[in-house]
Amino acid sequence: MNSRRLFLKQAGLLAAATSTGAPAVVRAADVARRDADAIPRHIIHLVADGTSSGTLTLGDCFSTMTRGRGLRWLELAGRPEVEQALMNVRSLNSLVTDSAAASSAWGSGSRVMNGSLNLLPDGRKLHPLHPVFGEAGWKRGLVTTTEITHATPAGFVATAKREEAESIAAQYLAARIEVLLGGGKKFFDPAQRSDKRDLYADYRTAGYAVMTQADQLEQAHLDQPWLGTFSSSHLPYTLDHQHDQRLRKEVPTLAQMTRRALQKLGREDRFLLQIEGGRVDHAAHANDIAAAVQDVVAFDEAIEACLEFQRSEPGTLLIITTDHGTANPGLNGSGGAFGSKPPLFANVAKAGASFGEISRLVGSNPAAGKIQEVLAETTGYKAPDRKAAFLASFFAKKGLVMYEAMNSVSLQLGQLLANFSGVGWTGGDHTADYVAVHAFGPGAARFKGFLQNTDLFHQYLALARIDFRNPEVPLLAETGPSAASVEPLESWV
Repeated sequence: MNSRRLFLKQAGLLAAATSTGAPAVVRAADVARRDADAIPRHIIHLVADGTSSGTLTLGDCFSTMTRGRGLRWLELAGRPEVEQALMNVRSLNSLVTDSAAASSAWGSGSRVMNGSLNLLPDGRKLHPLHPVFGEAGWKRGLVTTTEITHATPAGFVATAKREEAESIAAQYLAARIEVLLGGGKKFFDPAQRSDKRDLYADYRTAGYAVMTQADQLEQAHLDQPWLGTFSSSHLPYTLDHQHDQRLRKEVPTLAQMTRRALQKLGREDRFLLQIEGGRVDHAAHANDIAAAVQDVVAFDEAIEACLEFQRSEPGTLLIITTDHGTANPGLNGSGGAFGSKPPLFANVAKAGASFGEISRLVGSNPAAGKIQEVLAETTGYKAPDRKAAFLASFFAKKGLVMYEAMNSVSLQLGQLLANFSGVGWTGGDHTADYVAVHAFGPGAARFKGFLQNTDLFHQYLALARIDFRNPEVPLLAETGPSAASVEPLESWV
């Protein structure tokens, strides 16, 4: 009996589907989407890291403006068969979570302190989602535009502090994760690891196909586990990727990595795959609206790849969400009655470089004229002399702001370009917003209403018929590390 027929039989759907005269797979999918107890064979957990509702809104506006249609993500939200929920994403010690604690809540069903990966404050190690599913025979994968060892992918596998990337890279090997695709070469390369361990060699010895270029991913054998690291650190912003021919050749997009991961894992009876659009968060930290919306669209293209897969494999559950909001951008009205001036947001499409690339071009201590020149070339904005001089003071570390959370070159660049884009920001850090969850496929009915982030772990295990629970501890008062203190923002923006 083939795997799909076995799935339908197990789910109790085969007879119902065939008795109606409708195609069996179509009927099975329709019934499964309405049944909270339906059994998915494949679970795909999609995370657009740091995507507050404002970022999602502007991503949809940008998609409509540049692609002639809105985001597939929001189109799904309008379908009656797609379940929707609101989720509380707080950490153990704070209303504002970092990505490590947020992913650990999904990954262990237990809230942890900011900066921790599946570790309780008393030192107890939790047993994360991917190892638990592996013991039950499921194949597992992580796909991300950040370093593969970064907080969000690591939350499904590792027990560590988030900064212990070298240890996390080794833990992936010990857990035998079948698909690992993202950035982070430096954590596997003996020349860059602090212990000089050749982790690439260890992965090859264990049978992995090791890839560092986009063409190698396309050629990788499907019968091997995969380790693909396509950048020393994080993968480039989509905005920079699109404007650099070398990057386009060397670095795959999130959608390309997603399709290849699904080609490989789709050969298996059961798999759990996390896909992260991680650089949306980094762009929001930088107050870089052009980079943020471009990466939202890139994430949406990965959603489309998953929907294509789901059409051929109706036993697939898709969960689309984020781990927290970041910096909460909003398009502000301008002009009398918000309409007498040309829409500023259209200027976002003129951007040809991220803030990181702009800062590199400007240099460390530029004159106002240099700032004006680079901004005109990369964004189309002609900064007034006085405002360019004000920004130059921040490059010289002499700037003065009323709100200290905005005291950085990047955030002041975001404030300056808000005059051109119409997009303002609340700050540069994570926010406490509840976030949206969209679920589509067998078992989706479990994901509706108001959820805690820890609920996802328990629902995934229930859908896989795995009986397991990690220990939990009571919530702490606002204490210990804040999200901002554990995330190395300067290295990202």
